[in-house]
Amino acid sequence: MPSPADLSVEVLIEEGVTPPDGLSLASMTSLARHVLLEERMTGEWQIGVQFLDDEAMQQAHLDYMGIDSPTDIMTFPYEEDGFGDVPGFDEAERVQGGDLMISVDRAADHALDAGWSTEAELRFLLIHGILHILGWDDLSDEDRARMLERQAVLLDSWSGT
Repeated sequence: MPSPADLSVEVLIEEGVTPPDGLSLASMTSLARHVLLEERMTGEWQIGVQFLDDEAMQQAHLDYMGIDSPTDIMTFPYEEDGFGDVPGFDEAERVQGGDLMISVDRAADHALDAGWSTEAELRFLLIHGILHILGWDDLSDEDRARMLERQAVLLDSWSGT
């Protein structure tokens, strides 16, 4: 397993809907770091998070995916290609990661179904998005079950600090 010293993680919260009080930037950074370490990642990572309401999420889902309905999360991994063409870009400075759009409204609804808090559901979704950034897929029932199981293990093993 990589050493914690081999990993740098920055979580950025973009404007949108304010997350519930129990979901601080520090706790999201700690959780992201935990997931990346458990998934054996190293290097510099940046995770951008934007919390939205259902209306804004539905519009984003339509704009980016062509689907006219709200969803709980959309993930946009940073592209591997194209950076070398940017004048002055130093390949050694590449940051890994991606951006997540998360619907607080969907999270609240799913939390009721799951029997836990909206904050717990948002953490679960944060893990889900990071796993997608890392290449996990949930298109088949089998892959989705495997991914959801991994999310639960990662959430349960996180110390919460």
